[in-house]
Amino acid sequence: MAAENAAPAAQPAAMSIKNFIRQPDFSQVTISPDGSYVAALIPVPDHPYQNLIAILDAKTSKAVHILRSGSFSLVYDYFWVSDNRIVASIAKQEGGLDTPERTGELFAIDVDGGKQTNLFGYRAGGMQTGTHIHAAEARDAFAEPISTQVFGDRQILIAINDFTTGRAGTYTSAAWLNVMDGHSTSITTSPERNARLVADHAGQVRVAYADNTYGGGKLWLRTATKDDWALVNDAAASHVDMLPIGFNRDNSQLYLRVSQGDKPAAIERMDTATHKLVKLYQGQFADPGALLPTADGQDYYAVVTLDGKRSLFYFDENAPEAKLSMALAANFPGQLAYFSSFTRDGKHAIVKVISDRDPGDYYVFDLATSNAHYLLSAEPWIDPNQMRPMQPIELKARDGLSLHGFLTLPAGNKPFPLIVLPHGGPHGIADRWAFDGEVQLFANRGYAVLQVNYRGSGGYGDGFQALGYRQWGLSMQDDLTDATRWAIDQGYADAHRVCIYGASYGGYAALEGAVREPDLYKCAVGYAGVYDLRVQLDKSDTQRTDQGSAYLQLVLGNDRNDLLRRSPLGGVDKLKADVLLIHGGADPRVPFKNFKEFTAALDKLGKHYESLVEPDEGHGFFLPEHRKQAYQKMVDFFDSQMGTAAMAGAMPSSVSGAAKQ
Repeated sequence: MAAENAAPAAQPAAMSIKNFIRQPDFSQVTISPDGSYVAALIPVPDHPYQNLIAILDAKTSKAVHILRSGSFSLVYDYFWVSDNRIVASIAKQEGGLDTPERTGELFAIDVDGGKQTNLFGYRAGGMQTGTHIHAAEARDAFAEPISTQVFGDRQILIAINDFTTGRAGTYTSAAWLNVMDGHSTSITTSPERNARLVADHAGQVRVAYADNTYGGGKLWLRTATKDDWALVNDAAASHVDMLPIGFNRDNSQLYLRVSQGDKPAAIERMDTATHKLVKLYQGQFADPGALLPTADGQDYYAVVTLDGKRSLFYFDENAPEAKLSMALAANFPGQLAYFSSFTRDGKHAIVKVISDRDPGDYYVFDLATSNAHYLLSAEPWIDPNQMRPMQPIELKARDGLSLHGFLTLPAGNKPFPLIVLPHGGPHGIADRWAFDGEVQLFANRGYAVLQVNYRGSGGYGDGFQALGYRQWGLSMQDDLTDATRWAIDQGYADAHRVCIYGASYGGYAALEGAVREPDLYKCAVGYAGVYDLRVQLDKSDTQRTDQGSAYLQLVLGNDRNDLLRRSPLGGVDKLKADVLLIHGGADPRVPFKNFKEFTAALDKLGKHYESLVEPDEGHGFFLPEHRKQAYQKMVDFFDSQMGTAAMAGAMPSSVSGAAKQ
């Protein structure tokens, strides 16, 4: 590892926990189609259930308009539909649950705050005027754009799924939506429930994809919206999964994310007439990231690669965007710089620059002159020079399987106290090279942080993910054990000061690790963790749909005795580590019953533990004061267990408000 050869840096002063967990000042930064404005989402201090769309002058970076989300509403996402109009989707805080949830509504507003329209959802209104054409009317359904391209001067394509209590879900319909008044026209329906629809650049809805059994998806194609659907791939039969992305410039070829066998997924392009595939990119060991669109939005010129540190692979290095992007990258060594938003004429763009030590800086770029001027920073209070590098690692599991992940070392001399940090999910999710405030917080307090993408993680091919099915508490857990011992054997970690912490599945893995390896981990922290796999089958919101039940059956099985044996609850008597448990009382994904059962078992055995419960929080804490309290509790716990309290003593050891237990 490159950092090994450098002289150890002095440990920086402990920064406030708030600096690592607060929301960015700016996110989702985009440029208007004519280049006059830049828009960005910004939080409202002391009002976590509100945010703003700030409209900035693209030349001066000064705010010219502020669009408010409204009380108990957050703008979840937005996009430009004209030079001065924006369409946004909304999340709202409902009932007693602290975390806002997406409503499926679409709203439109001019940049000066005028012509506000509820385009779609339960708060829209109007009178039906025809069989398929109607004014904006209240509808209990969820809508999202199929494409952000505007057809004519006011139409976009949206996908609609009606809200239902039925377990099977609903068929997805496509409709034209007028972004001025909310008039909509239904045009087609998916061939299977819960499908994703893709349109070409002419506005023809030509692709559908659905995976309702988690046995692999089905892909349908057609030439035009009016044609019948034709099934071109069924992964259950072909053992090849084809996930659609978008069309090329002349709509003759479809970009796909193709997964098969033990190799990582590839980006391939399918001729829609012959179904012939051409491979464009496949990583060494990791699946590809997002595709980057050309300046005119009619094609793709690059893909983000995820083999360790992020970089770009260009489909055609002679493409104008590729040439400019390569020149741009030379100015930001060790970082990822890419065009994230273009004007309509392709002459100006937003450049986003990110790294493992920088949450993100934004520039306005003139493609004709190759000049860029600094616009703003996502988190200006973060000094990248004070953050620690996230170093890619590779190791072998006990059965020879290659595992990849990241090791973040604090300043100073090894060996360090170590926090093993398994990610949640677990399937379909992976740790990636990026700025991670949680990891940087722990490194700032003097802890090394180990993140390993154990088998079952997403991002390394479908075969690697499938290796984790029904292996919760077995080989998946062995991978974390092997990675922990690797860090000790390599001299990075002090064997007597190792703790394991995670959230959701990571909370399960933390406590299961402490149960299975009672002499390896000094302490364990579970945040919204699964402690009884039977509860997930019976009570979690995942099991409320046929899709979710199919997933749980595939990855967990249904042998209840076996599920208990593979649960922390089933081995609680083996536990030696000190424990901290954090949970939301209204958690629908990992029901609070997990916490109650596990603490009852600890109480019965007389085992000491600490806890923090917020009755109205869901799956992970949302409110800033609750998040700060949780992380302060964690830091204090780690300090008490691994002996760095003196270093952290510069910061207050408690925050206002008593912990709820």
